[in-house]
Amino acid sequence: MRLQCNGFALGLDSPEGDFSFLSHAHKDHSAGMGRQKKIIASEETLAIVGLEKSACAIPDGVNLKMLDAGHMLGSRQLVLEEDGRKTAYSGDISLKENVFGHKAEIPQCDRLIMEATYGSDPVYKFPGYEQTYEQISSFIRSNDSSNILLGCYELGKAQEMVRILNERCGIAPVVNESTEEICRVYGRFGVKLDRLVIGSEEAEEVMNRRFVAVVPMRHAKRYFARRLADAFGKKTLCAAITGWALTMRFDADAAFPLSDHADFHELREYIIQSGAKEVEFFCGDGRRLLESLRP
Repeated sequence: MRLQCNGFALGLDSPEGDFSFLSHAHKDHSAGMGRQKKIIASEETLAIVGLEKSACAIPDGVNLKMLDAGHMLGSRQLVLEEDGRKTAYSGDISLKENVFGHKAEIPQCDRLIMEATYGSDPVYKFPGYEQTYEQISSFIRSNDSSNILLGCYELGKAQEMVRILNERCGIAPVVNESTEEICRVYGRFGVKLDRLVIGSEEAEEVMNRRFVAVVPMRHAKRYFARRLADAFGKKTLCAAITGWALTMRFDADAAFPLSDHADFHELREYIIQSGAKEVEFFCGDGRRLLESLRP
């Protein structure tokens, strides 16, 4: 999608334009961005996707600012003002303060272009972070004689889980190299994450005892847990960590609805508080959101 501003074409999470805004580093937003040589984004986002050389300053005559999106490290929203009219683009957002202390600011705007990942049904109402953090911690504590696999997306959610395990359970989890690469970028920006990289001497030592691992979602399955139980001679449990746990079933011993997205009700409140008279959706089905706003 593109916006026109003062004669420039601005790509929204798209390389198509004179310059582009990149809201965050997840691949469904950053795909193809390597073709764009002029990108407006946070330092953190550019570091994660390896596009620091494409960073550009806001062109003269363009009134644009970025706001925290609360979604993951470096995630931002954009507010563009032209001729006294404000347009906001949200990308993915989270309105609740997460374990890193971030949450989305709500822009005041006339036109709102937003994500609606969980905007299709009011059934998507997530419990508070504290409640979900405690449920995950309780699962780990109550199974302290078993190895545990926690399935997460490797970018963003995995780092959140590492911090939760550090702070709530006093555990440095085992992670794979892909997750470790992102953890190192978090560290560059002052986010301390204690973890053990699979294959290292430290990880090997811990894995000879009881361990907790943060793994890709594809490995948070009972068949994989059984393979590890056979390999290590210890009962192994697995859990899926995703907002879709509210409505989907997983081949796992547990599932926890921890999401770094706003739920249906938060998206609705976000629209109301923005004051936007025009609302568009670039991701997800927002028809029921708009219906819920009608008198």
